[in-house]
Amino acid sequence: MMGKARRPRNSRTVKSKTALPGSLGEVLDNADFTSLGRRIVVGRPKHGDVERRPGTIPQLDTSGGRPERQSVPTWTAPVIEFLTDNLPGDPSAAWDHLFITAYEVGCEALAALGQAKSTLGGAKPLSDPQIPEVLPRLDDVATAVVWVAAQSNLLGYRHFAGSREQPNQRGRFRPNIRASHGCGPAYLAPEAFDAFRSLGLIVGGWWTEAAEPIFWRDDPPEWAMDFTRNERFLAACRSALESVPADIVAEIETIALVTDEEISERHALEVKHRAQPRTKDEIRVLLEGFHRDHLDDLFCRRWRLQDGWLPPDEVQRSLRLPYDPLAMEMRRAFAGRYLPRHPFLSK
Repeated sequence: MMGKARRPRNSRTVKSKTALPGSLGEVLDNADFTSLGRRIVVGRPKHGDVERRPGTIPQLDTSGGRPERQSVPTWTAPVIEFLTDNLPGDPSAAWDHLFITAYEVGCEALAALGQAKSTLGGAKPLSDPQIPEVLPRLDDVATAVVWVAAQSNLLGYRHFAGSREQPNQRGRFRPNIRASHGCGPAYLAPEAFDAFRSLGLIVGGWWTEAAEPIFWRDDPPEWAMDFTRNERFLAACRSALESVPADIVAEIETIALVTDEEISERHALEVKHRAQPRTKDEIRVLLEGFHRDHLDDLFCRRWRLQDGWLPPDEVQRSLRLPYDPLAMEMRRAFAGRYLPRHPFLSK
C-alpha cells in the first residue's frame, strides 16, 4: 500500500466585492474572512436556536454503534452522501481509491456504513444498501471525511500564526471557517458543509472543541498543531503506559526484537541476489525501520486517543487508518518510556 499522497493544493480563484471604507466588511476583508452566506446572530441565542457558540459541542461520542441504539444517527446520511459523491469513480458502478490512503479509508468507511463492498481497487455499491446495526467509530468516520475532503481540495487549510509553512495564498478562496479551539482558519467547500456539521466539527462558521483531536489526525503544517504537548495527549500516553493489555504486550515484545538470526538471513539473501549487498549494520538499520512501521501499524489499529487500547469489539468497529499522525506520535512517546532499551522504536 502506498503512503498518504501529498495532497494537491486548491488553485481555484474567487472574486469578491470591495467593502465600504470603515465598514465591518472592510474589517473582515482585512482579516481574509469570507462569509458562509448565513446570517450573523448578534447577542445570546434564544432557546431553540440552531446556532450555538464555539465550544458547545461535546466530545465526539464513539459509542454510536452499540446494538441498543433505537434509531439511525443523523450523521449517517450526510456522510454517506459526501463520500458517495467525492470518492473517485462512478457511484453507480464502482469507486477507485487510486491507492491513495485518504480514498482507501473513504472506501472502507462506505463499506462499514453498509453502502458498498470493498474490492482490491476500491469499493462497489450494494444493490440493497442498509445501515448496519453496529456502526463504525464516529471519530474514525470523521477522520475519513476530513482526509477525503482535504485530498479532494474541498478543505483548504490556511496559514495560522506560528505555523511551519507560509504558502502563497494568492488566488485561493478566503477562509470561511474561523480559527478556534486550537484549529486554524480554513476554506470548506459548500458540498462538504453538511457532512462536517452533522459530525459536530463546525458550528456557525467556527471549529468546535470536538474537531481539534480529529485534525490532529491530519496534522496540517499550515496550523502548527504541536499536540504532543497537549494535556489530553500526555494523559493518554500515561494511560497507555499503565494499561497495556496482555495481547498487546506480547505483540510489542515481538516487534521490539531485531535478532541476529533475522539479520543474518536477510544478509544471506542480499549476498545471493544483490550485486552490492548491504553490510549487517546497514541491514539492522533497515530491519529496525520495518519493525518501527509494525509498531506504527499496531497503534493505528489498536489505540485511540479517547478510549486508549481498544478491546476486540472496538477493533471490529474501527476503520483502518494507516499513517495516522496522532497514532504515530503516540507510538514515539510510548516507546520512549516503555521500550527505553530499543531507542530505534521512538524515532
